[in-house]
Amino acid sequence: MKFRGKILEIGCIRQFTQLITDISRLAKSCILRLNSDHVCLVVSDGGALGGTPGLWAELDQAHYFSEYNMQGVSEENQIFLELQTDKLAKTLSSLRSSQSARSLKIKLTKKLSPCLTFEIELVSDDTFYYSPV
Repeated sequence: MKFRGKILEIGCIRQFTQLITDISRLAKSCILRLNSDHVCLVVSDGGALGGTPGLWAELDQAHYFSEYNMQGVSEENQIFLELQTDKLAKTLSSLRSSQSARSLKIKLTKKLSPCLTFEIELVSDDTFYYSPV
């Protein structure tokens, strides 16, 4: 499994951050589904792993990401991750008020288990690393 995506457009960074914040207010966990065309965030009525989808957010990777590379292990070339939305929102909270973000890079890394690593590049040429979620 491999995933790396980079968002350069400040409007897209804000929309992505706001979506994560809104989802964190609705549910404790969600499923992140990555495929070659879309990034999907799914919250089920019965929790993240069961029930019918209560929320389905689908982001077109071509619109949001200037760089997008993924390779899944399933035959449909997809990656599924269960995420704790409060930790994800907390990681991205610095972007909500910041006007100085140049880019947001999201990578799938393996620490003890698969996790997402966020790299936020600021206009002042400082780079902050946030991980893992």
